[in-house]
Amino acid sequence: MVRSQSSSRGSESPMETERAHRACEKCTRTKKKCDKALPSCSRCTRLATTCCYDFIYTGPATTVMDQGYLMGGHKTDLQGPGGILNPAFEISSEAIMSLLSSRNISWHEAVERYFDTMNPWLSVVHPELFSLRAAETISTNPTSTSASGPGSSMKSSVPGIGIPAGNVPRDPTIALLIVCMQLVTQYDDEAVTVDNPSNFEESGMIELPAYRAAKRILGILRGLSKPSIELIQCTILLALFEFGHGEVIRAYMTIGDANTMALAMGVRPGKYVEAEVDVPVAYEDEERRCVYWSLLVLDRLVHVDCNLVQMPLHVPAPAADDLLPTTNIGWDSRSQTPTRTIQRHPASVAPQVPLGPFQRNCQCAMLYTKALSLSSDPGAPDPLIDNFVELDIATRSLVEAMVLQASRWGDFFECFATCTCLLLFLYCRQLRTVDSTTIHPATSDVTALKAIAGLNFTIRIIADTTTDLNDQLARRPHLLASCSPLTPYSAFHCLMVLSNFEHVIPDADARFHASFSSLHFFAKRWSVAAQLVLQVEAFLAAPESVQWCFMNEYVTCRLQFAFLLIIDGETNK
Repeated sequence: MVRSQSSSRGSESPMETERAHRACEKCTRTKKKCDKALPSCSRCTRLATTCCYDFIYTGPATTVMDQGYLMGGHKTDLQGPGGILNPAFEISSEAIMSLLSSRNISWHEAVERYFDTMNPWLSVVHPELFSLRAAETISTNPTSTSASGPGSSMKSSVPGIGIPAGNVPRDPTIALLIVCMQLVTQYDDEAVTVDNPSNFEESGMIELPAYRAAKRILGILRGLSKPSIELIQCTILLALFEFGHGEVIRAYMTIGDANTMALAMGVRPGKYVEAEVDVPVAYEDEERRCVYWSLLVLDRLVHVDCNLVQMPLHVPAPAADDLLPTTNIGWDSRSQTPTRTIQRHPASVAPQVPLGPFQRNCQCAMLYTKALSLSSDPGAPDPLIDNFVELDIATRSLVEAMVLQASRWGDFFECFATCTCLLLFLYCRQLRTVDSTTIHPATSDVTALKAIAGLNFTIRIIADTTTDLNDQLARRPHLLASCSPLTPYSAFHCLMVLSNFEHVIPDADARFHASFSSLHFFAKRWSVAAQLVLQVEAFLAAPESVQWCFMNEYVTCRLQFAFLLIIDGETNK
């Protein structure tokens, strides 16, 4: 499936004979091969960007600064003018923005793409406040036209307020936030620099100079200035980037840094007050609330990685009367356009109440809080078992509510991935409490039967969404842009369940291949998916040598059961 998919991505129909007389602007500036298709070339279609053939090309501007202290590209005099040890050393917004302009990336397009793809399910940045602050700190940069180009057909403003395309923010924290927005939205051939086209294949996304520079800049700004919302937002986005590209321990530490700043600033969600349901919501209050919930969601999600299952949680759990994010992003099926509504709901709101993707992720994070907080020490009784029924019902109710609410494909795909990971975690923890020899379809062990039924329910959800996803990606590969880093983990844990318990799951082989194909797709978006593919392949090659955190010592129960079947067969003879 992967081979046929990649061939369909790059192919073009023989019936398409109409071509432009030149390469489009995007392909020209990034020095990529353009098929000149009309009205949009295949590369721009795949990346969901505006394709423009009517433009005036201007070569990249020369950046008059030494970026060695940021990029690590070459040695520099650390104590000389501009050196990092010079007491007068400062990081300018122009130096930060050059991380984008030197690669011919328009910061306007980066911001627009971030708000279109990532912010709906993890609303780290408040659109209106970002636009206002960016506009307040704008300075004209005559060299910035190299990023957008005269005659470019892209939008000339960031969300909510008009900002001329030839300007850049003066505030270094705003500039760094823009770079972080770009980092979490770029993937595939966008990760390849013009100067080093082998960068993506050889080093990987986590070795991108822009990421390494952003981490250094963040450390300097955080060390030399007071905590600010923008610095917390930058830290969250960098943690998301690290999580998505396989540096889960680094992401865990980065989340801790962000939480430390949030605690120092007193960032909390606020309280739900029924008498204030219809009171307008201040932008600043909603921004702080979204920062808290974004931190909570990311802190919980990274724990689906086996390296972090036993690590303590950073962000304090919310109270039942804490206020959920009030901005709900939905979809109007009549006008076929996204909608934004302001509604106040407490954290304890029932799943049946319609909410947006970000609020649904917040509800998932609260369920994870309970599940992870009940983790036991090795050898001790598992306290999660006593709360299994409650968590199982709550998670299933949330899944059902999202199925009933969804008005189009993919509305809650990231939330489904989060819920299915939690359900697999719960059912596997149940199976850890039973004798591995009782894990078979004809078992009389009630606990094993319930866990097997739960696994089949969850695998069916993952298989159905995976089959649909593979079909959607074949026709609309740009859907990968909004994919959460947790989505590959849902496929991975599904594959591990199918590998361990294929004898109790119908159509395990077909479902395995569908999920494995999706995991390869996700590797185009997040590098962690490629690492998970290798883990699955290692397990298939030598099951006894690979430990899976959802089962631990019961990871070899499949082999034990197969051995028992052989013994039973010999006995019956």
